[in-house]
Amino acid sequence: MTSREEAVARGLQFIFEHSLASAHFDDWAGDYMWCFFCISRTASDPQLRRRALEMGAESARRWYAQETALPALANAGEVAYYISLMDVARRLGVEEPRLREHVGRRYGQFTARDYLGFDPAVEPPPDDLPAACGECETQSPRGSLHCVQCGADLEIRSRYDVWCDALVLTYTSDGFGMPLGAPHSAVVCCAPAMRPYPFSDGAAGPEFHDVVYAITHLIYTLNDYSRYRLRPEWLPCEFEYLRAHLQRPIDAEDPELLGEFLDCLRAFGLTDADPGIAGGVDYLLAHQNADGSWGDIHGADVHKRYHTTWTAIDALREYRWEEFAEMPDTIRRLLVT
Repeated sequence: MTSREEAVARGLQFIFEHSLASAHFDDWAGDYMWCFFCISRTASDPQLRRRALEMGAESARRWYAQETALPALANAGEVAYYISLMDVARRLGVEEPRLREHVGRRYGQFTARDYLGFDPAVEPPPDDLPAACGECETQSPRGSLHCVQCGADLEIRSRYDVWCDALVLTYTSDGFGMPLGAPHSAVVCCAPAMRPYPFSDGAAGPEFHDVVYAITHLIYTLNDYSRYRLRPEWLPCEFEYLRAHLQRPIDAEDPELLGEFLDCLRAFGLTDADPGIAGGVDYLLAHQNADGSWGDIHGADVHKRYHTTWTAIDALREYRWEEFAEMPDTIRRLLVT
């Protein structure tokens, strides 16, 4: 294997081993499975595809072994979580009809606003939605500055963070056949209201991350998570924003964000012949940790430890891209809006 292929293989093994810790898997099972599934479907290397599929199917069976029913009085967030995990488990070839039936009896009791925090049929992503309480995990109503349960101060989510979550949730729920009160296409068509994307001059802080992740997940959910190539002229605002800011995650020494930049720009057809792409690849190859991961090896954030490695893998691996036969209707709507 080349050094690039070796780096990818070591990174994948790190993620799998990281997922074996119960404390990690209990909180992030769906993300681990989605990582393995995406690699198993889109990698050009057949050995890498097979290994990722084995890891993913094993993870899906492990999840089903410990999840047989919804929690009592499950809220909208919990229902959406189960739908997302059942969707990716199904994609990995693992299903449990009884759990699907159980979730199906509950999920229709909630609206798009319950699931997403807003209804994309009538408004764009809002800027007054609080995050769940860090003390008691209660989700307070829009506009709340203090938790309705315990009174703790709340953080208000950026509208780009709200949009990003809505894109992913509706993509998975539509794919599973349990739409969350609004279709993915309606959330995609919020894009004109989110443009122009802010071009801040500061360091790559939280607001910049939220904007970039919203853009990258718009791309992922439109190209079936790196299955299809996109043309830059189909999403010119998004393409130009990523290309204009590609150096920023390198300057900020942020391999997690850099991985998503490179992955999405390659979906638009850029290759290692592009100086920006080549520079990003060189940075990642030079900053892999001895254990196969990327990022801070002493970091306490479980999600960041494996997710940084996942985005680096996606930036470095080769894809077996497919081409859209014609412009998808969802993208067409964005161009004429």
